[in-house]
Amino acid sequence: MKRLIIFLFWITLGYSATCAQGLVRGLVLDHDTQEPLPFATVFLSNTTFGQVTDKDGKFSIASVPAGEYEIIVSFMGYQTFQQLIEIKNDIPLQLELRVKPTVVDLQEKLVEEKRDKSWYKNLKIFEQYFLGTSMNAKKSVILNPNVLIMDDQQKPGYLLVSAKEPIMIENPNLGYQISFVLKSFECNPKEERWSYYGYPYFEELEVPVRRKSRISKNRDRAYYGSLTHFLQAVYQDSLEKEGFEVYLVNRIKGEDQLYQEVVSDVQVNPMDMVLRDEEGNTFFHYRKPIFVRYNHETEEIAFSMRYNQDRAPIQTSKFILLVHRIRLESDGRYFPASGIYTEGYMAWERVADLMPYGYTASMQRENNSTEKGLGN
Repeated sequence: MKRLIIFLFWITLGYSATCAQGLVRGLVLDHDTQEPLPFATVFLSNTTFGQVTDKDGKFSIASVPAGEYEIIVSFMGYQTFQQLIEIKNDIPLQLELRVKPTVVDLQEKLVEEKRDKSWYKNLKIFEQYFLGTSMNAKKSVILNPNVLIMDDQQKPGYLLVSAKEPIMIENPNLGYQISFVLKSFECNPKEERWSYYGYPYFEELEVPVRRKSRISKNRDRAYYGSLTHFLQAVYQDSLEKEGFEVYLVNRIKGEDQLYQEVVSDVQVNPMDMVLRDEEGNTFFHYRKPIFVRYNHETEEIAFSMRYNQDRAPIQTSKFILLVHRIRLESDGRYFPASGIYTEGYMAWERVADLMPYGYTASMQRENNSTEKGLGN
């Protein structure tokens, strides 16, 4: 397998998939004038929970499963606001969120105003590394590319992208419109290195009844085999049941004297990866690099074609823990959010294959051998 160099996508906190539900409401104010901000978007990152403030700057988000969240406020002309909150069952949370105006960067303004051939070339690069190249990505559209600020001069060999407003992405295959508040993006196309960080908010698209079944299947395919699915299986001690196998990494020297990393014959015991403390917390603490194989779905054709290899009947990803340990939640969340590095199939799937935390797959296990991402 040709190696995918890097994938560091730091998605902030989602929510705990429990039956408990709560309410968060509050007021959004200008930090300097203390005036209310009407029509600001307030949402819980990587979920479907959000609302636009009313004319008095007020919002109310109901029926939220109890747990920790990152609450985000996005409003044109203001800095993105983020704050960690905890929502408890049947105990309304009242917030006052003060948002700071954006300071105009003259250098950024100059870059922003350029819309030449180079800008459009960089847009294609951004779409490739941000949305991905899967079937879901090919159907997805950035609705407001004019908000993107491209910079290929500041860091030689790299494309840096920022956005003055949330990036609006329409994903018809999965039936979502995503508002993505981009905090950072950079990629080196020559070396196939990239990283991005931000806050996605999912809203349901209105779709014809005849397409709902297909969208449901597409969502299941996006979920199964994903990093979220894997971490849920680790948490629930159900790796084998869910179709995952974990192996150590073996380094082999080729005829060109270069080392290649391959799946070894040594399978990792799931019990060695997990630590559970007396307070009910679950941690992933296995420090050796591992290969994660998902056996219930084949690779998408676009993946094997892109890396000039035969299509494999299983999906293989490399997984490295970057910190001493990460805390897991039942819905696949992990803390810290920057604690995992992936390569291979999990890294190849990007924003166009994202699903909100708390998604519950509907397909039956016997149907999971179909190809991933084949929707229209």
